[in-house]
Amino acid sequence: MIEDKALLSEYLSESEELLDSLLSDLDSLSARGGDINLINRVFRTVHSLKGLSGMMGLAEVQSLTHEFEDILDDLRLGQLTLNEGTTAALQEAGAGLAALVGGAARGSAGEEDFERLRQLLTEIALKSRTRPRKSDPGGESLALSERERAMLTEYERHRIAENVTAGRSFFAIAVQFEVSRLEVQYRALASKLADRGELITTLPGKPAPATMVAFKLVFATQLREAEVKTMVEPLGGRVSRLDRSPWRRAGEALKVVGRRKSEKSSIESLGTLPPEFAQESLQPLTPSVRVELPQIDELSGLAHELSIQMEKLTAMADRFLNASGLGARERFDLRFSARRVERDFLELEERLVELRMISVAQTFTRAARLAGRLARQLGKSVLVEVAGRETQLDKVIVDRLADSIYHVLRNAIDHGIELPEQRRLAGKSARGKIKIEAGLEGTRAKVAVSDDGRGIDPDHVRKRAMEAGLITGNDELTDEETLRLVLRPGFSTADSVSALSGRGVGLDAVERTIHELGGEIHISSEKGKGARFEFMLPTTLVMLSAFVVRAGEWRYAINVGQIIELLYIAPEEILGRDGKRSIAWRDSTIPLIELKYLLGLGGARVFHPAAAPNENAANGGGERAPISAAGSLRVPVFITRAAERTVAVAVEGFEEQREIIVKSLGSVGKRIKGVVGAVDLEGGDVALVLDLPSLLVLRSLRM
Repeated sequence: MIEDKALLSEYLSESEELLDSLLSDLDSLSARGGDINLINRVFRTVHSLKGLSGMMGLAEVQSLTHEFEDILDDLRLGQLTLNEGTTAALQEAGAGLAALVGGAARGSAGEEDFERLRQLLTEIALKSRTRPRKSDPGGESLALSERERAMLTEYERHRIAENVTAGRSFFAIAVQFEVSRLEVQYRALASKLADRGELITTLPGKPAPATMVAFKLVFATQLREAEVKTMVEPLGGRVSRLDRSPWRRAGEALKVVGRRKSEKSSIESLGTLPPEFAQESLQPLTPSVRVELPQIDELSGLAHELSIQMEKLTAMADRFLNASGLGARERFDLRFSARRVERDFLELEERLVELRMISVAQTFTRAARLAGRLARQLGKSVLVEVAGRETQLDKVIVDRLADSIYHVLRNAIDHGIELPEQRRLAGKSARGKIKIEAGLEGTRAKVAVSDDGRGIDPDHVRKRAMEAGLITGNDELTDEETLRLVLRPGFSTADSVSALSGRGVGLDAVERTIHELGGEIHISSEKGKGARFEFMLPTTLVMLSAFVVRAGEWRYAINVGQIIELLYIAPEEILGRDGKRSIAWRDSTIPLIELKYLLGLGGARVFHPAAAPNENAANGGGERAPISAAGSLRVPVFITRAAERTVAVAVEGFEEQREIIVKSLGSVGKRIKGVVGAVDLEGGDVALVLDLPSLLVLRSLRM
C-alpha cells in the first residue's frame, strides 16, 4: 500500500497509461498474432509496470508482473505457441492485473485476489515450460564473425531462426552517426527498417573518427538487396548480404514448416478469472487529469496578459483620481481596458474548463474489452463497435458514466444477445452486435448503447409490472413509458437472475446516476431486433450557459440546455385549479408547476383576481400575485422536459442569460437533490444552480 497521497496519485496515473496500452495490445494479438514488434511492445509494457511497482514497494504486483514477463519472454523465444487459447488467457491475465493494481496501491486488494491471478499465470507458464527447447536452425548460417555471433542473445538467435524459417533474407547495414545526433539519426533509420522488416540486432561497427560512432545492423526482410539499398543509402548506410542463396534458404524453410504442421497446439484450454474482475477494471484508477505542457503555456500567457491589463487599469485609476476631469481619450481607454480584462477572464475560465475535458475513448475501449470477456464467459459471440470515441466530456462525467455503461452492457450481453444457435434459428448472424457511440448535440452530449438481440417486450414488461404491483390493469401507458419501468428498483423481466444480471437489476442506479449528472435516459426497443439505451448529458459540470430567474426572494440559475422556451402568459390562459394547473402549448396541454413550490418555498400563487378569500385559504394559503390596475399581469414561464414529459414551470421573474462557473457545495451538496452547485452574482449574491430534470423527478410530481 502507498501511504503518500502524492505518490499514490502519480503511481495510479502512470500505471493506468501502461495498463491501457497493455490491454489494447493484448486485444490486437488475436488479429496480429505473429507480429514480433507487437509482442515486444507488450513485453516492454509489463517490464515498465514491474519496475514502477517495485519502486513504489508493491511487492505483490512486482512479483506478478515478473511472472507475466517470464511468460511473454517465452512467447518471444517461441517456447509458447500463440493460438486462440493462449491469446484469451493472456487477455484474462492482463484484465486481472489491471483490476488488482488500484487495489494493491490503496491496500484494498486481498490475498485471494492475488492468488487467482497467480494461478492463471502459473497455468500458462507450465504449458510453455513443458515444451522442449528448440535448436537454432539458422543462427550459424549467417556470415558473422565468431566475436559477433558470441554477442547474440538467446532472443536474437531465436529471431534469426524464425526469420530463416519464414524464408526472409538477411542483410548487414553498416552506418556511422555523428555523436551529437546519434539518437535522432539512429531512430530514423530503425523506424524505416521496422516498417519493411525486422531489425534483429545492433552490433559494434568498424572503428570510426572521434566525432562519429559506427554500428552494424542485422536486418531481416522479404525485400530484395536493391530495394534495401534504395531505402538505407540516403541515410548513409552500406548494405551487404549475410545469408546464403535464397534457393537453399527456401528449401530449409519448407522442411521446417512441414515439421511444424505436424505439431499439435500446446495449449487447448486455459482458465478464466471471475466476473467480478470485469467491473473493477472498468473504473478509472485515478481522478487526476494529465495536462499537456502547451495548455499550461497558454494559461500562463493568459495570466500574464491579465497582469499587464490590471497594471494599466491601476495606472489609469491613479490618473483618474489625480485629475480634475477626464477627457474623451481617458474615458475610452478606461472602458476599453475594462472590457479587455473581462474578455481575457472569460477566455481563462474557458481554458480552465477545457483542462477538465477528456475523450471517452479510454472508457469505450475498456467497455468493449469487458463486453468481449463477458460474452466469452456466457458462451456467446459478440462484435462490439465503437463510434465517437473522440467526443470530449468533463472527466467527472466520464468517470461516473463508466458504471452506467457497464450495467447496460451487462444486461445486453446476458439477456439481450441470444446464444449463437438461437440467433441462427431467428435468421440472424450467429455473432451478435453491440454498438457504443457518443456525439455532441448542441450544448449536450449523447452516449448510446444498442444491441441487435431479442429486445425488450413491452407486453412482458407490463405483465411483470402488474405482478410486482407497480401498475394496475387500468393504467394506460405508451410503449415508451412502459419501457421506462425497467428502471424501477428491483424490476426484472428475466425468468431467472444470472450471476451477471437480471434485466433491470442495477438500471435504477443507472437512472439515478444520469439524473445526478443533469442528464436524461431514453429507451427504445423493437421485439426481436434489439434495444437502445441513450443518455443525454451536459458536456461539463463546471462552466455552463445559465439563465437566472427569481422565485420568492431568491435568484436561481438554470442550465439553458434544460430550457426549451421562455413565455409570458396571461392568468386567463392558465387552465384548472391550484395543484392541477396546465397551459396550452404547441397544440397540446402541459402541466404547470411553480418553481417556488418545487423548492419547498411555499404554495401556489393565486393569479386570478376574482378568487374569493375562502378559495385562497382552501388552496393552502398561497400568495396572491400582484396585478396592475389595468389587469396587465403576465406570468413568466419556461418550458422544460423531465422523465419524457414536457412541463411548464412558473417563476416570478426572468433576469438574464450568462456564462457561469459552477462552484461545488462540497459534502453538503451531495445531500441536496436537484442542486448541482452555486454561482457568485453581482453585489455579493449567491444563486443555487438547479438541475431541473432531477428536481422534477425527485419531487415525484403528478404531471
